[in-house]
Amino acid sequence: MTLLRFLVLAGLVVVLAGWLVFVPRHPSPTGPHPVGRTEVVLHDSGGRSLPVTVWYPKAARTPAPVILYSPGWGGSPDQSSIQVENLASHGFVVVGCDDVASDPIDLSSDAALRATIERAGRHVVAQATRIIDILRALESGQAPALAGRLDFGRVGVMGYSVGGAVAIQAGLMDPRIAAVLNVDGGLFGPPTDQIGPQAYFLLSSREAFPTEAEQNSPDPVVRNYAYLSTIDIPRNKRRMEQPRNYWAMIEPADHDDLSDGLFAPRRSRLFRGNFQRSAINESIEGLEVAFFRSTLLGDDTALRDLLGKNSQRVRWISSTSPTPGTAKAQQ
Repeated sequence: MTLLRFLVLAGLVVVLAGWLVFVPRHPSPTGPHPVGRTEVVLHDSGGRSLPVTVWYPKAARTPAPVILYSPGWGGSPDQSSIQVENLASHGFVVVGCDDVASDPIDLSSDAALRATIERAGRHVVAQATRIIDILRALESGQAPALAGRLDFGRVGVMGYSVGGAVAIQAGLMDPRIAAVLNVDGGLFGPPTDQIGPQAYFLLSSREAFPTEAEQNSPDPVVRNYAYLSTIDIPRNKRRMEQPRNYWAMIEPADHDDLSDGLFAPRRSRLFRGNFQRSAINESIEGLEVAFFRSTLLGDDTALRDLLGKNSQRVRWISSTSPTPGTAKAQQ
């Protein structure tokens, strides 16, 4: 082999290895069921359209528990498509909708922060109302293709970012909701101080615990973003005083990592390897499946095996836990 051929071959090996290690690849669902997906247009009581995306276990022979999904501010159902597809592979029917917001979040000044908090409170109620309208439309039989697939006696809600507060609010509005999963969402509107009777799981990124430097940053966006996280810490700890309320932080994860953003190329994570992405995703999905299996299927095995067991990726937080302080605020 000539030197030139050797160098070309070595270069190709390096490129291939780099592609395998660093280029994000979406993981496959971990459950036993193949997953189907369909788009459905429902209607609320006033006749307004409610487009939804549905992920469902193809091989399920009996009605499956329903999980309603609300994305982050202005987001779509595909914002957490990896996670919801995985839940469907474990026997749940997941129904997601767009978020109603069309305006940006403004943290550029103290006045903008106050306005954003008030606006977010109204938004949470409006989006939760949409979630409940979707549940009612499904229960009324507006999706014939899903006939016989949905168990309305076992309903949960999952929300990412502001959708986490939406999930709590939906639980406050409808007693049929038995479980609420908040994926790194701040508390706005009634959820700031109202705690529902549902089982509750808060899954946080490290950004939920800002550092002192971030809280006192001269940059108003960094400072106000940190403030939103800081004021929620005692609120969330109060929630942990309730039975069937759980809180875990994914220590290596930023806010975007708790959505499909984990597998999106980002300059700030250019050299993050697929092993770390897969490990973070495995932790997220394992906790989600364990929580919903416990609350909607009555199977506590997986959740019981995970509760309170800290690892390199997961830290459990209770009402008396010391507050972590290693966050880097989202810029």
